[in-house]
Amino acid sequence: MSRLILAIGYVGGAVLLLLLLTKSNADALTARVGYTMLSVILLGLVAAAGARLLYHPEPGDLWGWATLVVAATTFLLVMVEVWREQSYQNTSRTIAMVVISVLFGGGSLVLGSEDDHASQGIRTAQRVAIVALVALGVLTVIEASGSEIGPRWFGIASVLFFVPALSLPFLRLAGEGSEVSG
Repeated sequence: MSRLILAIGYVGGAVLLLLLLTKSNADALTARVGYTMLSVILLGLVAAAGARLLYHPEPGDLWGWATLVVAATTFLLVMVEVWREQSYQNTSRTIAMVVISVLFGGGSLVLGSEDDHASQGIRTAQRVAIVALVALGVLTVIEASGSEIGPRWFGIASVLFFVPALSLPFLRLAGEGSEVSG
């Protein structure tokens, strides 16, 4: 089965290359190929972060599975929107899904950085960061639905994410320093 999928992918890539080389006006096709390439890179990184969590104990592995599912769903949504023939006037749904995928990827990075023996400070920082990411996701969905949230709440949730997330390496170093001296 994987060989068939690879063969289809290679043939599709060869057809795209031929079209890009021979078509007189390849601007729209070039844009679609570019968006596809960016989606593969961005959502591939998100999926890779989620895949790292699959080897962690629960509930980390559940976050990893959710990240993989959201990244795959977002990739399919982006491909449908990029490759459809008629122009798409309302991109808020696609943008919201990309943002949510990136938020899941960020959560996977935060959760994937520690083992079961993490200190209480590290676990607290991880929990605050995850709650902030969930809040950012909810705010994104509300904003995409047409309700006006305002930038203040996005800023508050962002600070509640990045302060604990950026503190994780320092908490690790502080924990290692106390183990060495103790």
